Amino acid sequence: MHLIDVTNSYAELVHSQLNTTDATYVKVYSLGNTSVVYTESKIAIGIVLENHDRRIRENEVEFVIKRLVKNHDATYTLTVDRSRHLIEIHLDK
Repeated sequence: MHLIDVTNSYAELVHSQLNTTDATYVKVYSLGNTSVVYTESKIAIGIVLENHDRRIRENEVEFVIKRLVKNHDATYTLTVDRSRHLIEIHLDK
């Protein structure tokens, strides 16, 4: 698995996130058919995984956490929609 930085292709999304939320940093990645949006503010980190074609696999979630969360001992909240097409990971700083 590889996270590919595709932030430049999502300039409107990044601009919107920075202007309408308290986010100070936004990156967009591709993990195959799964899109990953990493958002950081002064108090929290949010990571959203979205796949319109299939359910998001557990190993994808673990891979993203391992790659994007610097403190591997950090406690996070995982929110999963019923269909597993959208997963949110929230970490307080």
